[in-house]
Amino acid sequence: MTQEHSDLLREIAGETLEQLAFIFSYPDDMDPEAIWEKATIGCRVAFNGPKQGELLLNISTAALPELASNMLGLDEDDVPPEDQQQDALREALNVICGNLLPRIGGVDAVFDIQSPEIVAAEAARGLVKEYLDAPQGCAAAFLSLDDGECQLYLRMGNSG
Repeated sequence: MTQEHSDLLREIAGETLEQLAFIFSYPDDMDPEAIWEKATIGCRVAFNGPKQGELLLNISTAALPELASNMLGLDEDDVPPEDQQQDALREALNVICGNLLPRIGGVDAVFDIQSPEIVAAEAARGLVKEYLDAPQGCAAAFLSLDDGECQLYLRMGNSG
């Protein structure tokens, strides 16, 4: 993985969160371990095509109500139930992945994106270690949100 992939991941995640959920983010050079000091939730999605891999998003649970409320068009004071917050997180990751892959594989590339799945914080932390230890490495992007942090990790290899 290259710095170019990390920069692209940061750009697309930031744009997607802004356009999809009206959440503004800022690049953050945070200590990757700092996010685990707060309540977090993970979500991952696998994909196959010219390249195969996974995209993992870890986010502060404090940011989920705003994400879901904005995506559902609810009033600011309305807090959606936890299942709707998780659905919003899965959809946000799905859109980020769908926007990212054509930029990496080319507009004519066809990818099969699996259904995103929620991952408990401890399992997500293990996945981060696995991604970082992968032979091909991974791309990472850290974003600061109004109500917390967001980390994205992309692990990818050739299909085959």
